[in-house]
Amino acid sequence: MTEYAVADAGTTNGVHAVRLCGEVDLTNATDVREAISRIASPDAAVIVIDLTETAYLDSSGIAMLFHLAERLTQRRQTLRIVVPPNSPLRAALDLTTLPQTIPIQPTLE
Repeated sequence: MTEYAVADAGTTNGVHAVRLCGEVDLTNATDVREAISRIASPDAAVIVIDLTETAYLDSSGIAMLFHLAERLTQRRQTLRIVVPPNSPLRAALDLTTLPQTIPIQPTLE
């Protein structure tokens, strides 16, 4: 079993990224969204959520990303998501409208 998600932020190639490691599900999706909101730079035009090391993301986690995108839009910020093509999360996200709402890229570059 993997641990619950841990969020940390940093800047990579001039892009403000928040990395999530672990699992995001019903029990912690709200806490994860609040943690991202706290650590995401309010000055960055684009916030990237890196899900490369996220082991699990259920429907609550996907809903959390939609809510986060909405909140950032109100702050005039853009949300992007990093999910490698071979990630098991990619198939789940492709079944939703998330890729049409939030740009998904394979790497931080």
